[in-house]
Parts: sequence; structure tokens; C-alpha cells
Amino acid sequence: MEDARKRRRRRPLHGRHLLALGALALLGLSGYELWIRLEDFWAWSSGIRHLSQVRGTPFIQDMAIVFEAPEMRQLGYKLLFLLGAVIFAIICLFRRNRAKGAWLLLVLDTALAVGGALLGLYSLRPSDWAQVLKLVPIALIAAGSVINMVHRQALRRRRAQRRPPEKKADAS
Repeated sequence: MEDARKRRRRRPLHGRHLLALGALALLGLSGYELWIRLEDFWAWSSGIRHLSQVRGTPFIQDMAIVFEAPEMRQLGYKLLFLLGAVIFAIICLFRRNRAKGAWLLLVLDTALAVGGALLGLYSLRPSDWAQVLKLVPIALIAAGSVINMVHRQALRRRRAQRRPPEKKADAS
């Protein structure tokens, strides 16, 4: 009975620890930066809220006018990107022990790194060491996904080698 249970239980994937560590670090860094930028945005938009109340115009209408400026559009993109990074980190935490979605996690992780670099949130210049450190969680997630995929393939090969060869029925 014990042997049957041991055989049925799936072995955990080796990359799950790296993936979890990277996801927690990404969640912490992106969540903190999102919080700081939201606080700045809230303080900055207090003047617009006050003007909207005084003039009696809708706040959304006044904000739409302000977001026509390229700097504010860039801030909006950064806020959306950081929210996406937080959501991606949460998804990575829930998917860390599964190899089936590892390709998708790897593609999304690469897109996150490229998107952050295009928005100026991540940098590879040695002088911006704090920006380079933000890429470490993304690298950990990528490494964990790759290790999960490799380990899954190794488990499949071992299972295929253990199986006895199938006997073919003779037609004679």
C-alpha cells in the first residue's frame, strides 16, 4: 500500500523554489514601487480634484485633459505596467509547481523585462545598479521556469526508460 502511494505521488519540480523566490521578490519590489507612484499620483491629483469641485466639472473630464500631456501618459503606463507586474508575480506564485504553463510564464517574463526596459523602469547600465537589481527577480522566475521544463523532460525520459518494451502481436 505504501509503495503504491509513493509511486502515484508526483515529484515536485526542482525550479519551484527559484520561481517562488523570484515571484516574491518581484511582488515586493513592484508592489512597493506601485505604492510609491500611486501616493505621488494621489498627491499630484489633489489639485485637480479641488479644481473639479470648485468649478463643478467631472473629475474624469479634467484628468483626461491632464493625461494628454506625454509625461502623464508615461506615468499612467508605468502604473499599469507595475500593476501587471504584481499580477504576474501572484500568478507565478500559484503556478510555480506546474510545468505545463512554464512556456507561457517564460514568454510573459521576457515581455515583462522588455516592457520595463522600454518604459525606463529597468536598465542594464552599471551606473544604475538599483535598476539592474530589479531585473534579478525576473531572472529568477525565468531560471525557475527553465529548470521546471528541463526537470519535467527528464522525468518523462526516466519513465519511458523504465517501462518494459511493448510486445507486438504476431500476425502468423
